[in-house]
Amino acid sequence: MADGSRRSFLPDVDTSRPNAARVYDLLLGGKNNFEVDRQLYAELIKVAPEIPNLVRENRRWQARMIETMVRDGGVDQFLDLGCGLPTADNTHEVVQRLNPRATVVYVDNDPTVATHGLALLADERTVHFVDADLTDPAAVLGDPVVEKALDLSRPVGVLEGLVLHHVPGQERARQAVVGYLSAMVPGSYLALTHPINPRDGGRLADFSASVEDALRPAVKTIAFRTPAEVAELVEGLELLPPGLTTIADSCPSAEQSAKPTGVTRLVLAALARK
Repeated sequence: MADGSRRSFLPDVDTSRPNAARVYDLLLGGKNNFEVDRQLYAELIKVAPEIPNLVRENRRWQARMIETMVRDGGVDQFLDLGCGLPTADNTHEVVQRLNPRATVVYVDNDPTVATHGLALLADERTVHFVDADLTDPAAVLGDPVVEKALDLSRPVGVLEGLVLHHVPGQERARQAVVGYLSAMVPGSYLALTHPINPRDGGRLADFSASVEDALRPAVKTIAFRTPAEVAELVEGLELLPPGLTTIADSCPSAEQSAKPTGVTRLVLAALARK
């Protein structure tokens, strides 16, 4: 949506300030954005010209993890938390290429995402959308749609891709991980990516801080965590090889596509199994 022609259909959507979901969609090449989002995008590109490559590599990494869950773990139901706007290679598209009968539940409480998500999935039978706050696992898992769609007596694949930096406070973010995994049976998975700021005075810390500053108009509560803080989020879970690593280390081709700033070292990724 490149102009305001459809604003009357989006009564709860604020188009006067940049929106994180719309900016992320723009980074992925999507069209659900307004001029205010494109302005922030332009500022972000000045700081990190390769950041569109990073979000695409993040999407490709998540698709590979879904394949691992389906093929190696036999998972046929997924919970995508903080899913964002529908774009290319959405979770249900990746999943259903592998298993057409698999179930996907998307969760997001952004009004823009809810509007598009509910419209897109109106006729789907195995794909669902829930307008809810992912930081309240009990409320999400107790939602009637989730209770009907997911069988928690069987393994579930939980996805939290580039979303927990929206959650301020380490304990709240930790609960947004363990609150879900504690309700899942053994054999369930968590695929997580999270941007970092080592806060050690080094070049990566300065670069991370500049990206945070560029994004803050869209994400006022932005919280890039240190590597140790991200590791704490997945503490107690079995990390599959190569463990908690950067997108660059988990996929060498990502590093090549994101030079010269090394932006792929800005994000840690892990696939964990309960």
